Amino acid sequence: MIYLLLSILFTTGLILIFKLFQRFEIDNFQAIVFNYITAGSICIFLSDSPFVPTQIIAEPWFKSAFTIGLMFICVFNLIAYSTQKIGIAITSVSTKISLCIPVIFGFIYYGDSISFLKILGISLALLSIYFTSKKEQSTSEVNRNYILVPVVLFICTGLLDLILIYSQDTYEIVNKGLELEFSSVLYTIAGCIGVPILLIKYLNGHPLKLKNAIAGIVLGIPNVLSIVLFLKCLNHFPESTFVFPINNMGIVATSAIFASLLFKEHLSKINWIGIVIAMLSILLISLS
Repeated sequence: MIYLLLSILFTTGLILIFKLFQRFEIDNFQAIVFNYITAGSICIFLSDSPFVPTQIIAEPWFKSAFTIGLMFICVFNLIAYSTQKIGIAITSVSTKISLCIPVIFGFIYYGDSISFLKILGISLALLSIYFTSKKEQSTSEVNRNYILVPVVLFICTGLLDLILIYSQDTYEIVNKGLELEFSSVLYTIAGCIGVPILLIKYLNGHPLKLKNAIAGIVLGIPNVLSIVLFLKCLNHFPESTFVFPINNMGIVATSAIFASLLFKEHLSKINWIGIVIAMLSILLISLS
Protein backbone atom coordinates (compact mmCIF):
# COMPACT_ATOMS: atom_id res chain seq x y z
CA MET A 1 0.00 0.00 0.00
CA ILE A 2 2.92 2.35 0.67
CA TYR A 3 3.96 2.10 -3.00
CA LEU A 4 0.46 3.12 -4.06
CA LEU A 5 0.39 6.12 -1.71
CA LEU A 6 3.85 7.27 -2.84
CA SER A 7 2.87 6.86 -6.49
CA ILE A 8 -0.14 9.12 -5.94
CA LEU A 9 1.94 11.73 -4.11
CA PHE A 10 4.78 11.82 -6.66
CA THR A 11 2.39 12.01 -9.62
CA THR A 12 0.50 14.82 -7.91
CA GLY A 13 3.85 16.43 -7.18
CA LEU A 14 4.59 16.70 -10.91
CA ILE A 15 1.54 18.92 -11.42
CA LEU A 16 2.35 20.98 -8.31
CA ILE A 17 5.90 21.55 -9.56
CA PHE A 18 4.54 22.97 -12.81
CA LYS A 19 2.55 25.46 -10.75
CA LEU A 20 5.74 26.45 -8.92
CA PHE A 21 7.45 26.99 -12.29
CA GLN A 22 5.04 29.86 -12.89
CA ARG A 23 5.80 31.40 -9.50
CA PHE A 24 9.59 31.25 -9.99
CA GLU A 25 9.41 32.27 -13.67
CA ILE A 26 10.86 29.00 -14.95
CA ASP A 27 10.95 28.45 -18.70
CA ASN A 28 8.65 25.42 -19.12
CA PHE A 29 10.26 24.03 -22.25
CA GLN A 30 13.84 24.30 -21.00
CA ALA A 31 12.93 22.64 -17.70
CA ILE A 32 10.97 19.86 -19.43
CA VAL A 33 13.90 19.03 -21.73
CA PHE A 34 16.29 18.81 -18.77
CA ASN A 35 13.65 16.76 -16.97
CA TYR A 36 13.71 14.14 -19.71
CA ILE A 37 17.51 14.12 -19.84
CA THR A 38 17.50 13.50 -16.08
CA ALA A 39 14.76 10.84 -16.22
CA GLY A 40 16.43 9.03 -19.13
CA SER A 41 19.81 9.03 -17.35
CA ILE A 42 18.28 7.60 -14.18
CA CYS A 43 16.51 4.79 -16.10
CA ILE A 44 19.68 3.93 -18.04
CA PHE A 45 21.66 3.82 -14.79
CA LEU A 46 19.11 1.58 -13.04
CA SER A 47 18.49 -0.74 -16.00
CA ASP A 48 20.20 -4.13 -16.03
CA SER A 49 20.49 -4.06 -19.83
CA PRO A 50 23.21 -1.95 -21.52
CA PHE A 51 21.92 1.04 -23.49
CA VAL A 52 23.11 0.24 -27.04
CA PRO A 53 21.34 2.48 -29.60
CA THR A 54 21.86 0.13 -32.56
CA GLN A 55 20.29 -2.77 -30.66
CA ILE A 56 17.44 -0.65 -29.32
CA ILE A 57 16.51 0.62 -32.79
CA ALA A 58 16.22 -3.00 -33.93
CA GLU A 59 13.78 -3.85 -31.13
CA PRO A 60 10.19 -4.44 -32.34
CA TRP A 61 8.85 -1.98 -29.75
CA PHE A 62 11.15 0.89 -30.79
CA LYS A 63 8.59 2.57 -33.11
CA SER A 64 6.08 2.64 -30.31
CA ALA A 65 8.70 4.00 -27.91
CA PHE A 66 9.66 6.71 -30.41
CA THR A 67 6.03 7.74 -30.87
CA ILE A 68 5.42 7.85 -27.12
CA GLY A 69 8.64 9.84 -26.59
CA LEU A 70 7.50 12.39 -29.16
CA MET A 71 4.10 12.63 -27.49
CA PHE A 72 5.65 12.85 -24.02
CA ILE A 73 7.38 16.16 -24.65
CA CYS A 74 4.27 17.60 -26.29
CA VAL A 75 1.89 16.41 -23.56
CA PHE A 76 4.19 17.51 -20.73
CA ASN A 77 4.33 21.03 -22.16
CA LEU A 78 0.55 21.00 -22.48
CA ILE A 79 0.18 19.85 -18.85
CA ALA A 80 2.48 22.68 -17.73
CA TYR A 81 0.47 25.21 -19.75
CA SER A 82 -2.83 23.86 -18.46
CA THR A 83 -1.66 23.86 -14.83
CA GLN A 84 -0.54 27.47 -15.03
CA LYS A 85 -3.48 28.81 -17.02
CA ILE A 86 -6.53 26.93 -15.73
CA GLY A 87 -5.34 25.30 -12.52
CA ILE A 88 -4.11 22.12 -10.88
CA ALA A 89 -7.47 20.46 -10.17
CA ILE A 90 -8.88 20.79 -13.68
CA THR A 91 -5.61 19.61 -15.24
CA SER A 92 -5.57 16.55 -12.98
CA VAL A 93 -9.16 15.65 -13.89
CA SER A 94 -8.48 16.05 -17.63
CA THR A 95 -5.46 13.72 -17.55
CA LYS A 96 -6.95 11.04 -15.32
CA ILE A 97 -10.38 10.56 -16.91
CA SER A 98 -8.72 10.16 -20.31
CA LEU A 99 -8.62 6.41 -19.66
CA CYS A 100 -12.07 6.27 -21.27
CA ILE A 101 -10.40 6.80 -24.70
CA PRO A 102 -8.64 3.39 -24.58
CA VAL A 103 -11.95 1.90 -23.46
CA ILE A 104 -13.73 3.36 -26.50
CA PHE A 105 -10.91 2.10 -28.74
CA GLY A 106 -11.36 -1.34 -27.19
CA PHE A 107 -14.98 -1.35 -28.36
CA ILE A 108 -13.94 -0.63 -31.94
CA TYR A 109 -10.61 -2.43 -32.37
CA TYR A 110 -10.70 -5.35 -29.94
CA GLY A 111 -14.44 -5.92 -29.94
CA ASP A 112 -14.65 -5.50 -26.17
CA SER A 113 -18.07 -5.94 -24.65
CA ILE A 114 -20.16 -2.83 -24.08
CA SER A 115 -21.73 -2.66 -20.64
CA PHE A 116 -24.01 -0.15 -18.99
CA LEU A 117 -21.29 0.72 -16.44
CA LYS A 118 -18.77 1.49 -19.19
CA ILE A 119 -21.20 3.73 -21.07
CA LEU A 120 -22.18 5.46 -17.83
CA GLY A 121 -18.54 5.91 -16.82
CA ILE A 122 -17.58 7.44 -20.18
CA SER A 123 -20.59 9.75 -20.10
CA LEU A 124 -19.71 10.90 -16.58
CA ALA A 125 -16.08 11.44 -17.63
CA LEU A 126 -17.15 13.81 -20.39
CA LEU A 127 -19.60 15.53 -18.06
CA SER A 128 -16.90 16.02 -15.43
CA ILE A 129 -14.78 18.04 -17.88
CA TYR A 130 -17.65 20.47 -18.28
CA PHE A 131 -18.28 20.82 -14.54
CA THR A 132 -14.62 21.16 -13.51
CA SER A 133 -13.95 23.68 -16.30
CA LYS A 134 -17.09 25.76 -15.69
CA LYS A 135 -16.29 29.21 -14.37
CA GLU A 136 -18.43 31.57 -12.38
CA GLN A 137 -20.06 34.52 -14.07
CA SER A 138 -17.46 36.89 -12.66
CA THR A 139 -14.61 35.03 -14.35
CA SER A 140 -12.71 37.20 -16.79
CA GLU A 141 -12.95 36.75 -20.52
CA VAL A 142 -9.24 35.83 -20.61
CA ASN A 143 -9.89 32.74 -18.48
CA ARG A 144 -12.79 31.71 -20.68
CA ASN A 145 -10.40 31.61 -23.63
CA TYR A 146 -8.69 28.59 -22.05
CA ILE A 147 -11.88 26.50 -21.92
CA LEU A 148 -10.70 24.19 -24.73
CA VAL A 149 -7.37 23.43 -23.02
CA PRO A 150 -8.72 20.61 -20.78
CA VAL A 151 -10.51 19.09 -23.78
CA VAL A 152 -7.30 19.03 -25.84
CA LEU A 153 -5.38 17.67 -22.85
CA PHE A 154 -8.03 14.97 -22.34
CA ILE A 155 -7.68 13.84 -25.98
CA CYS A 156 -3.86 13.95 -26.00
CA THR A 157 -3.38 12.05 -22.74
CA GLY A 158 -6.03 9.56 -23.83
CA LEU A 159 -4.13 8.87 -27.07
CA LEU A 160 -0.92 8.52 -25.07
CA ASP A 161 -2.59 6.01 -22.73
CA LEU A 162 -3.89 4.16 -25.77
CA ILE A 163 -0.42 3.76 -27.32
CA LEU A 164 1.06 2.70 -23.97
CA ILE A 165 -1.63 0.05 -23.50
CA TYR A 166 -1.20 -1.14 -27.09
CA SER A 167 2.57 -1.41 -26.57
CA GLN A 168 2.12 -3.44 -23.39
CA ASP A 169 -0.47 -5.74 -25.00
CA THR A 170 1.60 -6.25 -28.15
CA TYR A 171 5.16 -6.42 -26.79
CA GLU A 172 4.50 -7.45 -23.14
CA ILE A 173 6.85 -4.76 -21.83
CA VAL A 174 6.16 -5.33 -18.12
CA ASN A 175 5.87 -9.12 -18.38
CA LYS A 176 9.32 -9.35 -19.99
CA GLY A 177 10.92 -7.04 -17.42
CA LEU A 178 11.62 -4.33 -20.01
CA GLU A 179 9.94 -1.43 -18.20
CA LEU A 180 13.18 0.39 -17.30
CA GLU A 181 14.69 -0.21 -20.74
CA PHE A 182 11.48 0.88 -22.44
CA SER A 183 11.18 3.95 -20.17
CA SER A 184 14.80 4.95 -20.79
CA VAL A 185 14.07 5.00 -24.53
CA LEU A 186 10.93 7.10 -24.07
CA TYR A 187 12.72 9.69 -21.98
CA THR A 188 15.82 9.72 -24.18
CA ILE A 189 13.76 10.20 -27.35
CA ALA A 190 11.85 13.06 -25.71
CA GLY A 191 15.13 14.64 -24.62
CA CYS A 192 16.75 14.19 -28.05
CA ILE A 193 13.76 15.90 -29.68
CA GLY A 194 13.90 18.76 -27.20
CA VAL A 195 17.65 19.51 -27.33
CA PRO A 196 17.77 20.67 -31.01
CA ILE A 197 14.74 22.89 -30.37
CA LEU A 198 16.54 24.39 -27.36
CA LEU A 199 19.60 25.08 -29.54
CA ILE A 200 17.47 26.75 -32.21
CA LYS A 201 15.83 28.91 -29.57
CA TYR A 202 19.25 29.73 -28.12
CA LEU A 203 20.54 30.87 -31.50
CA ASN A 204 17.42 33.03 -31.84
CA GLY A 205 18.11 34.90 -28.62
CA HIS A 206 16.58 32.69 -25.90
CA PRO A 207 19.48 32.07 -23.46
CA LEU A 208 19.73 28.90 -21.41
CA LYS A 209 19.46 29.59 -17.68
CA LEU A 210 20.84 27.53 -14.83
CA LYS A 211 17.63 27.81 -12.82
CA ASN A 212 15.70 26.15 -15.67
CA ALA A 213 18.15 23.24 -15.72
CA ILE A 214 17.89 22.83 -11.93
CA ALA A 215 14.09 22.96 -12.17
CA GLY A 216 14.22 20.24 -14.84
CA ILE A 217 16.32 17.99 -12.62
CA VAL A 218 13.89 18.56 -9.73
CA LEU A 219 11.02 17.60 -12.06
CA GLY A 220 12.81 14.57 -13.53
CA ILE A 221 13.31 12.75 -10.23
CA PRO A 222 9.60 12.48 -9.24
CA ASN A 223 8.80 11.81 -12.91
CA VAL A 224 10.80 8.57 -12.78
CA LEU A 225 9.71 7.69 -9.25
CA SER A 226 6.02 8.07 -10.11
CA ILE A 227 6.34 5.48 -12.90
CA VAL A 228 8.62 3.07 -11.01
CA LEU A 229 6.38 3.12 -7.94
CA PHE A 230 3.27 2.62 -10.06
CA LEU A 231 4.86 -0.42 -11.74
CA LYS A 232 5.68 -1.78 -8.28
CA CYS A 233 2.00 -1.34 -7.42
CA LEU A 234 1.00 -3.40 -10.44
CA ASN A 235 3.50 -6.07 -9.42
CA HIS A 236 2.31 -6.10 -5.81
CA PHE A 237 -1.39 -5.96 -6.67
CA PRO A 238 -1.98 -8.19 -9.74
CA GLU A 239 -5.58 -6.95 -9.85
CA SER A 240 -5.14 -3.81 -11.98
CA THR A 241 -8.84 -3.07 -11.40
CA PHE A 242 -7.82 -2.19 -7.84
CA VAL A 243 -4.68 -0.18 -8.67
CA PHE A 244 -5.95 1.98 -11.54
CA PRO A 245 -9.09 3.42 -9.93
CA ILE A 246 -7.45 4.03 -6.54
CA ASN A 247 -4.37 5.60 -8.17
CA ASN A 248 -6.32 7.86 -10.53
CA MET A 249 -8.96 8.88 -8.00
CA GLY A 250 -6.23 9.53 -5.44
CA ILE A 251 -4.40 11.83 -7.83
CA VAL A 252 -7.57 13.76 -8.68
CA ALA A 253 -8.48 14.16 -5.00
CA THR A 254 -5.02 15.09 -3.69
CA SER A 255 -4.45 17.51 -6.59
CA ALA A 256 -7.69 19.33 -5.77
CA ILE A 257 -6.85 19.47 -2.04
CA PHE A 258 -3.27 20.73 -2.57
CA ALA A 259 -4.45 23.23 -5.18
CA SER A 260 -6.88 24.68 -2.67
CA LEU A 261 -4.56 24.63 0.37
CA LEU A 262 -1.19 25.53 -1.13
CA PHE A 263 -2.08 27.69 -4.11
CA LYS A 264 -5.45 29.06 -2.99
CA GLU A 265 -7.12 27.96 -6.23
CA HIS A 266 -10.79 28.84 -6.03
CA LEU A 267 -13.04 25.92 -6.84
CA SER A 268 -16.76 26.56 -6.97
CA LYS A 269 -19.38 24.07 -5.82
CA ILE A 270 -19.88 23.07 -9.45
CA ASN A 271 -16.13 22.45 -9.83
CA TRP A 272 -16.13 20.20 -6.75
CA ILE A 273 -19.14 18.34 -8.15
CA GLY A 274 -17.13 17.83 -11.35
CA ILE A 275 -14.21 16.38 -9.36
CA VAL A 276 -16.53 13.94 -7.57
CA ILE A 277 -18.11 12.96 -10.92
CA ALA A 278 -14.61 12.42 -12.36
CA MET A 279 -13.65 10.05 -9.54
CA LEU A 280 -16.94 8.17 -9.95
CA SER A 281 -16.36 7.83 -13.70
CA ILE A 282 -12.83 6.47 -13.11
CA LEU A 283 -14.24 3.90 -10.70
CA LEU A 284 -17.00 2.79 -13.07
CA ILE A 285 -14.72 2.54 -16.13
CA SER A 286 -12.00 0.65 -14.24
CA LEU A 287 -14.30 -1.78 -12.44
CA SER A 288 -16.56 -2.51 -15.41
